[in-house]
Amino acid sequence: ESYYITDFKDLSGSRCSALFAPLQCSGLTILSKFPIQEFSFLPFSKRGSWLTPWDGEILVQKGLGMVQISPVPELRIDIFNTHAIAQDYNKYYRESQIGEAVQFMQQSDANAILLGGDINYDLRDHSETSYQLISQLFDDSYFSFKNQ
Repeated sequence: ESYYITDFKDLSGSRCSALFAPLQCSGLTILSKFPIQEFSFLPFSKRGSWLTPWDGEILVQKGLGMVQISPVPELRIDIFNTHAIAQDYNKYYRESQIGEAVQFMQQSDANAILLGGDINYDLRDHSETSYQLISQLFDDSYFSFKNQ
Protein backbone atom coordinates (compact mmCIF):
# COMPACT_ATOMS: atom_id res chain seq x y z
CA GLU A 1 0.00 0.00 0.00
CA SER A 2 1.35 3.42 -0.96
CA TYR A 3 1.07 6.68 0.91
CA TYR A 4 1.69 10.26 -0.11
CA ILE A 5 3.66 12.70 2.02
CA THR A 6 4.56 16.34 1.71
CA ASP A 7 8.20 17.32 1.49
CA PHE A 8 9.51 19.39 4.40
CA LYS A 9 9.76 22.43 2.10
CA ASP A 10 6.19 22.06 0.80
CA LEU A 11 4.76 23.27 4.12
CA SER A 12 7.43 25.84 5.02
CA GLY A 13 8.26 29.39 4.10
CA SER A 14 10.54 30.26 1.19
CA ARG A 15 13.54 30.83 3.50
CA CYS A 16 13.58 27.26 4.82
CA SER A 17 16.85 25.57 4.00
CA ALA A 18 17.44 23.17 6.92
CA LEU A 19 21.06 22.97 5.83
CA PHE A 20 22.44 23.02 9.39
CA ALA A 21 19.32 23.57 11.51
CA PRO A 22 15.57 24.01 10.99
CA LEU A 23 15.90 27.78 10.71
CA GLN A 24 12.86 29.35 9.06
CA CYS A 25 11.24 25.91 8.64
CA SER A 26 7.84 24.90 10.00
CA GLY A 27 8.48 21.22 10.74
CA LEU A 28 5.02 20.40 9.35
CA THR A 29 4.17 17.45 7.15
CA ILE A 30 0.99 15.65 6.12
CA LEU A 31 0.71 11.97 5.22
CA SER A 32 -2.23 10.77 3.11
CA LYS A 33 -3.49 7.49 1.77
CA PHE A 34 -4.95 9.46 -1.15
CA PRO A 35 -2.98 11.47 -3.73
CA ILE A 36 -2.34 15.06 -2.73
CA GLN A 37 -4.08 17.28 -5.29
CA GLU A 38 -2.55 20.53 -4.07
CA PHE A 39 -0.72 21.97 -1.08
CA SER A 40 -0.08 25.39 0.39
CA PHE A 41 1.53 27.03 3.39
CA LEU A 42 0.53 30.17 5.28
CA PRO A 43 3.46 31.50 7.32
CA PHE A 44 2.29 33.25 10.47
CA SER A 45 3.11 36.96 10.48
CA LYS A 46 3.86 36.99 14.24
CA ARG A 47 6.42 34.43 15.36
CA GLY A 48 7.76 35.44 18.74
CA SER A 49 10.17 37.99 20.10
CA TRP A 50 13.89 38.60 19.69
CA LEU A 51 13.76 39.42 23.42
CA THR A 52 13.14 35.71 24.16
CA PRO A 53 15.42 33.92 21.67
CA TRP A 54 16.00 31.02 24.09
CA ASP A 55 12.57 29.58 23.30
CA GLY A 56 13.56 29.27 19.62
CA GLU A 57 10.21 30.53 18.30
CA ILE A 58 11.64 33.50 16.43
CA LEU A 59 14.10 31.20 14.64
CA VAL A 60 11.52 28.91 13.02
CA GLN A 61 8.61 29.72 10.72
CA LYS A 62 5.42 28.50 12.33
CA GLY A 63 2.40 28.46 10.09
CA LEU A 64 -0.55 26.57 8.68
CA GLY A 65 -0.01 23.81 6.13
CA MET A 66 -2.79 22.52 3.88
CA VAL A 67 -3.21 19.65 1.46
CA GLN A 68 -6.26 18.88 -0.60
CA ILE A 69 -7.26 15.31 -1.32
CA SER A 70 -10.15 13.84 -3.27
CA PRO A 71 -10.86 10.29 -2.03
CA VAL A 72 -13.78 9.98 -4.47
CA PRO A 73 -14.85 12.15 -7.40
CA GLU A 74 -16.77 15.27 -6.40
CA LEU A 75 -15.44 15.15 -2.81
CA ARG A 76 -12.64 17.56 -1.91
CA ILE A 77 -11.18 17.56 1.58
CA ASP A 78 -8.76 20.21 2.85
CA ILE A 79 -6.52 18.90 5.61
CA PHE A 80 -4.78 21.54 7.70
CA ASN A 81 -1.83 21.06 10.04
CA THR A 82 -0.34 23.67 12.34
CA HIS A 83 2.04 24.10 15.22
CA ALA A 84 1.35 27.29 17.14
CA ILE A 85 3.84 29.05 19.37
CA ALA A 86 4.36 27.55 22.84
CA GLN A 87 4.82 28.95 26.37
CA ASP A 88 2.28 30.91 28.40
CA TYR A 89 4.17 34.18 27.94
CA ASN A 90 3.62 33.88 24.16
CA LYS A 91 -0.18 34.00 24.45
CA TYR A 92 -0.38 37.22 22.37
CA TYR A 93 1.49 35.60 19.47
CA ARG A 94 -0.50 32.35 19.72
CA GLU A 95 -3.83 34.19 19.58
CA SER A 96 -2.62 36.09 16.52
CA GLN A 97 -1.43 32.87 14.84
CA ILE A 98 -4.70 31.06 15.49
CA GLY A 99 -6.65 34.09 14.24
CA GLU A 100 -4.67 34.01 10.98
CA ALA A 101 -5.20 30.26 10.66
CA VAL A 102 -8.97 30.53 11.18
CA GLN A 103 -9.24 33.34 8.60
CA PHE A 104 -7.32 31.24 6.07
CA MET A 105 -9.36 28.09 6.72
CA GLN A 106 -12.64 30.01 6.37
CA GLN A 107 -11.69 30.66 2.74
CA SER A 108 -11.71 26.95 1.93
CA ASP A 109 -14.28 25.88 -0.65
CA ALA A 110 -13.73 22.17 0.02
CA ASN A 111 -16.60 19.85 0.92
CA ALA A 112 -14.96 19.16 4.29
CA ILE A 113 -12.03 20.52 6.26
CA LEU A 114 -9.99 18.90 9.01
CA LEU A 115 -7.51 20.52 11.39
CA GLY A 116 -4.78 18.76 13.28
CA GLY A 117 -1.60 19.84 14.97
CA ASP A 118 -0.27 21.33 18.15
CA ILE A 119 -2.21 24.42 19.17
CA ASN A 120 -0.26 24.76 22.44
CA TYR A 121 -3.36 26.05 24.19
CA ASP A 122 -3.92 25.39 27.87
CA LEU A 123 -7.65 24.78 28.44
CA ARG A 124 -7.22 25.93 32.05
CA ASP A 125 -6.30 29.45 30.86
CA HIS A 126 -9.68 31.06 30.35
CA SER A 127 -8.14 34.41 29.44
CA GLU A 128 -6.80 33.16 26.09
CA THR A 129 -9.07 33.18 23.03
CA SER A 130 -7.27 30.63 20.80
CA TYR A 131 -9.62 27.76 21.56
CA GLN A 132 -12.71 29.92 21.14
CA LEU A 133 -11.47 31.11 17.73
CA ILE A 134 -11.05 27.53 16.52
CA SER A 135 -14.37 26.46 18.06
CA GLN A 136 -16.20 28.98 15.87
CA LEU A 137 -15.14 26.96 12.82
CA PHE A 138 -14.75 23.39 14.11
CA ASP A 139 -16.38 20.91 16.43
CA ASP A 140 -13.94 19.58 19.00
CA SER A 141 -13.79 15.85 18.28
CA TYR A 142 -12.37 15.06 21.73
CA PHE A 143 -15.28 16.67 23.57
CA SER A 144 -17.83 15.38 21.05
CA PHE A 145 -16.60 11.81 21.59
CA LYS A 146 -16.28 12.24 25.38
CA ASN A 147 -19.84 13.54 25.71
CA GLN A 148 -21.48 10.68 23.76
